[in-house]
Amino acid sequence: MNVSRVFLATLLLGCLCSVRAQSHIANGTFEQIQGNGIPVNWNRAGEEDVGKIFPMQEDGASYIRLQVEAPDQLVGIEQSVPIPSRVRGVEFHARFRNENVKFGKSYIRDARTRFQFHDAEGNPVGKNPGDMIFDSHARDWRDVSKKFLVPEGAVSLRVLVCLNRPVSGTLDVQEVRLVNMDEAEAREKAQIPLLAAQKKAADEAKIQQLLDLPPISRKLGVSGNTIINDRRETVLLQGVNVPSLEWSAKGENVLRSMKVALVDWEANVVRLPVSSSLWFGRGRKEMESNDAEAYRAIVDDAIRIAAGQGAYLILDLHSYAAPRETAVEFWADAAARYANHPAVMFDLYNEPHGISWELWQNGGEKTVKDKKTKKETVIQVVGMQQLVNTVRAAGAKNLIFASGTSYALNLSGILEGHALSDPGGYGIAYSTHFYNWHKNWKKHFLQVAEKYPVLVGEFGADVKKMSFIPAHQQENPHTFIPDALGMIQKHKLHWTAFSMHPKATPVLIQNWNYDPTPFFGAYVMEALKGKIFEPGMR
Repeated sequence: MNVSRVFLATLLLGCLCSVRAQSHIANGTFEQIQGNGIPVNWNRAGEEDVGKIFPMQEDGASYIRLQVEAPDQLVGIEQSVPIPSRVRGVEFHARFRNENVKFGKSYIRDARTRFQFHDAEGNPVGKNPGDMIFDSHARDWRDVSKKFLVPEGAVSLRVLVCLNRPVSGTLDVQEVRLVNMDEAEAREKAQIPLLAAQKKAADEAKIQQLLDLPPISRKLGVSGNTIINDRRETVLLQGVNVPSLEWSAKGENVLRSMKVALVDWEANVVRLPVSSSLWFGRGRKEMESNDAEAYRAIVDDAIRIAAGQGAYLILDLHSYAAPRETAVEFWADAAARYANHPAVMFDLYNEPHGISWELWQNGGEKTVKDKKTKKETVIQVVGMQQLVNTVRAAGAKNLIFASGTSYALNLSGILEGHALSDPGGYGIAYSTHFYNWHKNWKKHFLQVAEKYPVLVGEFGADVKKMSFIPAHQQENPHTFIPDALGMIQKHKLHWTAFSMHPKATPVLIQNWNYDPTPFFGAYVMEALKGKIFEPGMR
């Protein structure tokens, strides 16, 4: 018996050592250092005269420290890793920690590892496997991994571990490994693109059928604190956000997401964020202009899909801070285009913040200070009441949602004399947004829901922590989401979870095959299909 145990222990140790010995990365533990301080087999990435790279030791283990000295510096180490022939897939593993990593000018300017496959001539080959992002909250050592297929013709993989031009930050990396993926798993993973293509083709065929269906949605309006249709039947709106038109002139799988949300997930409403700038063909940021009619046609088709299902679309002007004159311009045009359409409702302004309730309701002058120059200027804020009046002046009686203050979280002012009036429309409802770091639901919106219909226009939680909120304040999605859904169901709130997009966090889906995320999307899908959750109170 003792001999057997010794044999099994020896065999297990040998297997573990064998697995670790299979790493294709040379000196992945950074134990060997060149005279210039760079690990042996690695090259410095970025400019030689910016940032710092230190070989370090802690508790007998070696690690490498990367540190930027000023914003917008690329500091990293890279290695071209040979990939043996006949290897179908690989797994990348890293052990890291970081401190004070703050996003740079774009969301990819942080701490991450970048990958690129190359062929025998050194040319990039295959689809980029995507970066591995190092969570900015990881103050203690953390292990992460990523699996991806090796494209045809690839003989090497460039691995770049870096601080990718953030504002600030220090990244410590103790070990990186690249090992062969299990052969059976690699074969299964290789089938995913084919299956995804088949599903996409089936979805696109279904979309054409949906666009041809006659509209059957019934007009909605407000009655007390409920929403009713023109038969005076109570309607509870339950669905998701389909983002991308707020940043993209062509959108990203908008109509397909509509199909999945309304048909596969059984939602009865979709909140569709849009951009005023793109609506008028003015482009956004790097784009000077865009085709306004092509942009609007996507919105039109999304509405047709909803109407053919007897469902609804909430058109959301996805803007922030203090409403300005551009919001008036948008609603004068958009409200006229969809005036009295039974399937369309209007969300006046995504997330107002930095304004008092008086400014929120009636508008007025506000002094703002430029963060860089510290210069103060006076701006003219447009009140929500003016936006309501603009919609009604366009001849549109459609039901309206108005988001509260504090990035839409706080609706308490509605009960303190700041409720909106509705001259000649189907009524006003109010919209709140909350996430897994927001507390005190009763104060912020549940008391308002006793008197007015309340839409939870956005809510959610992600296993990937938001960098702008302390990690300890962000509750685990597996406790937060069921509690939130239970609370929403108990108080009969309307809701659209954020978001039906694999990169617009918190994410309901893992990919464009629309596999639900287990920490968020799976719960939302269950709720849409009728599951009742236990309520929570925050």
